[in-house]
Amino acid sequence: MKNKIVDMRAVTCGLVPAIVAELDGTSAPVVDFHIRMGIREEIMSGFGSGGNWDIEIIPDLGYDLLRFTRKHNSVVSTLNVVEY
Repeated sequence: MKNKIVDMRAVTCGLVPAIVAELDGTSAPVVDFHIRMGIREEIMSGFGSGGNWDIEIIPDLGYDLLRFTRKHNSVVSTLNVVEY
């Protein structure tokens, strides 16, 4: 199965909300975004830990590839100090 590809190189304002909207509206396991070069720090600070997605930035020719891979649900329960 091919990754879903979304070209967002022309987006200069509101890039993070636009990416979040795309991710919320897809069931694809992997989504690739083409983004302008040189905005890696802004992207990573905008997404933090990524929530339900693993984030990877791959340099490419003329743009950066921002790859989101859906995390698998873990069956391991988290330790809750209050309940412990």
